[in-house]
Amino acid sequence: MEINRLKTFLIIVKTGSFKSAAERLFLSPRAVSKQMDQLENELKVKLFVRQRNNTELTEQGKSFIIAAQDIVNIYDDELMRIQSERESREEKLKIGFSSADQEIILQRVLRPFIQLHPHIKLEFQEESGRHFHSLLEKGALDFAIAPYYALDDFPNEKFRALKQIELERGSLLVGISILNPLSKKNAITLEDIADYPIYYYSPYESDFLKKVFLDKFGKGIRKDTIMRASSLEQRNIRVAANQGIGFYPSPFITIEEQRNPMLKFLKLEGDVNDFYSSTFYYNPSNDNPYLQELVKLIKDN
Repeated sequence: MEINRLKTFLIIVKTGSFKSAAERLFLSPRAVSKQMDQLENELKVKLFVRQRNNTELTEQGKSFIIAAQDIVNIYDDELMRIQSERESREEKLKIGFSSADQEIILQRVLRPFIQLHPHIKLEFQEESGRHFHSLLEKGALDFAIAPYYALDDFPNEKFRALKQIELERGSLLVGISILNPLSKKNAITLEDIADYPIYYYSPYESDFLKKVFLDKFGKGIRKDTIMRASSLEQRNIRVAANQGIGFYPSPFITIEEQRNPMLKFLKLEGDVNDFYSSTFYYNPSNDNPYLQELVKLIKDN
């Protein structure tokens, strides 16, 4: 299976149209369409319903997203590993972060280190937190910054070798529109929001955060109310328009208040696991001296 066709398929899913994908890939819409014709012929299923001004995924297309992403991830991981083995030791760090929020924490971590090593080469990769775990295990990344939710699934047997350093600790707050009468409260319970749609951000058809919310809040929320938004802007505007609620990490609330003047952020009452932290993940067996120096710098501070 041609890996570039899978990557093109995923970009169409992310951008929402053949035209937008073609612009991002610097290809013609006809070339993108031809790739999808070849992929559909190879799979012997229709992935898209193509109309003049609209393109939608078929049910088979929606089901294929996770498999396509897994195949691309495996290919990219192995390519990075092979390239890493071929490269001579350079003065560099390979860094992962999982969202714009984590990028803010990353800047704080790197500032004193870059002042000590202004010429060090830095390589950045943004992707889901769970995928970073396997990249760290393989040595394709030196460290990653991603959320930790205090659930039993990490560290697990698969990623037992990884270590964590907590950078910013807080809790998940409920973001709710000022148009909603519940925004007049000083705190909120899971019972208050039990019937509200809960929006979370993921660029792909990933249900990881849905599982996080269900694991953290148990019977307090229903699976059918948790909805994916394809961008942070989509998530925020839906909450602001009083079409649902969202969970927001407290370490970034000052920034969220500036971004979202129509939202109020309320603490959850009751015996709930609302823990959140931005966490530095690394593999202690990684012998990169710059990683070891950075870990020491973080621990000393």
